[in-house]
Amino acid sequence: MPIQLRSRPGASGPRVCCSTTAFRVPSTISTGSSSDSALLFKLPPEVLTMIFDQAPQVDKIMLAMTCKSLLATSRLCGLSVPLRESHMATWTRPDSSRFVASCSCLSMGDLLRRFRPRDARGRPSRAWSWCLDCCRYLPTRRGWWERRMRRDHTAISQDYMLNREPSIDWFSRGLKQQCPICYLEDVQ
Repeated sequence: MPIQLRSRPGASGPRVCCSTTAFRVPSTISTGSSSDSALLFKLPPEVLTMIFDQAPQVDKIMLAMTCKSLLATSRLCGLSVPLRESHMATWTRPDSSRFVASCSCLSMGDLLRRFRPRDARGRPSRAWSWCLDCCRYLPTRRGWWERRMRRDHTAISQDYMLNREPSIDWFSRGLKQQCPICYLEDVQ
């Protein structure tokens, strides 16, 4: 009888991303034996591999990132992660990846929300926010955005000046999930 895992609440079944790349484990991380006391780590690698096979894509990655023992087991499974360039908005892609096929799945967003930056006490940090267009976490401080936008945009149009301050304000307060640069590119 195959192993069946229960879905997380709100999960709508397995979502498969059409654009992925191999999950790489840096060679600098030693995955030697450890003295973990959890019963999960005492299971044979074959059973752990079956557990990885039954989990949705993002859950596989999160399971592999929990400890070195499961990271070593994940090497046997051939995991893949969503390709960032495929999940970015077309106007935010670097020139080298303009012709990469777009993917409209939610795997990249789900993965990045789970890897949300934390503060010193382990709580989700409000100093960083996720931009859904460029698929990365960026600072929310207004001063940082004002300096960056002054530095990056020398030829400024009137529409740009009218939308710059509100876009910084919306992103810093968490009202928009588009960083100011992506918002201004979207508006133009």
